[in-house]
Amino acid sequence: MWVFDGHLDLAMNALVYERDQTSDHAALRRREAPGVQDDRGRCMVSLPAMRRGDVRLCVATILARAKPWIDPCRSIARSSGDWPSPDMAHAMCHGQLAYYRLLEQRGQITILTDRDALAMHLELWDESPDDAPIGVILTMEGADGITEPAELDDWHAAGLRTLMLAHFGRSHYAHGTPSTDPTNTHDVDGPLTDLGRALLERMLALRMPLDLSHLSDQSFAEAAERYSGGAVYASHSSCRAIVSGNDHVHPMRMLDDAQIKTVVEADGVIGVPVFNAFLEPGYHRGSDPDGVPIDRLADHIDHICQLAGDAAHVAIGSDADGGFGAEHTPAGLESIADCCRIGDTLARRGYGDAQVAAVMHGNWVRFFTRHLPPR
Repeated sequence: MWVFDGHLDLAMNALVYERDQTSDHAALRRREAPGVQDDRGRCMVSLPAMRRGDVRLCVATILARAKPWIDPCRSIARSSGDWPSPDMAHAMCHGQLAYYRLLEQRGQITILTDRDALAMHLELWDESPDDAPIGVILTMEGADGITEPAELDDWHAAGLRTLMLAHFGRSHYAHGTPSTDPTNTHDVDGPLTDLGRALLERMLALRMPLDLSHLSDQSFAEAAERYSGGAVYASHSSCRAIVSGNDHVHPMRMLDDAQIKTVVEADGVIGVPVFNAFLEPGYHRGSDPDGVPIDRLADHIDHICQLAGDAAHVAIGSDADGGFGAEHTPAGLESIADCCRIGDTLARRGYGDAQVAAVMHGNWVRFFTRHLPPR
């Protein structure tokens, strides 16, 4: 069963984590042996691994955060996406865009910017899977790389097709996932900013889908209400009804049932990630990852299906290598190539072939066929 992954940080892994995405993930692990001591973890993703796992498409991020309050005396070894100003975040985002363009020039990926290109890409994989590049739809995870709302037009012309208003903590457009550190007074729950409201207006004019993942509760509610005329989805979110917060994971990182219903009622799609801390109650960095089965991820998929009344609004948004590695994923998910096992688990739980196909790729294909612009 082929896979459409709704959320991968390919360029961030290359330019921040120094992982050549054209290398095999096993080679990247050997390069980092005996193991990295930061949030990178044990590498899961590379383009060869995606091809082995029949991951034909993904939504790939451009990511840099602007946090003027970060400690200027901290180590500047680049292990995070934080920069002191929007201008620096903007430059980093353009560097990531350049990386995707280079991969495209070399035939490794194809950047899909319209629905016709998506349809042709799917046909190419059906006809010549050994020769087809991996399809990429570009998103920006947190909007800090956009220095002002009017600049969104330039990013759209450059190929950006979806947008998330904030990431971890506050951006200059919205409040993202709050910090679990009580001394952090910046990264808290709160509404959109005036710039965020203006940015939504530009997004509506460009008919860009809005990714609601990572928004704090207040910002989520306001963004969903203001964007009621546009397309919304959540690229990589799990269910707060199952996991209400974990070690260093704020409860607002997960969607509550009302938020899930908001996405479903807008005919959006929710991608479920593979990070154990988002899946397993009580999980922490010292937990045994083998104690978390793929069935736990399937529990989140099933919860969304039960709320929706069907399997048309949930998909895979793995977020693999997005600040964690294979040491914090369910047993059996050692690399991106193993995502097909999620479909096997769903089938074992009684999902029919059409439902499994919808979760593994069909729901994302339907969503982006509808919401990518015509050629």
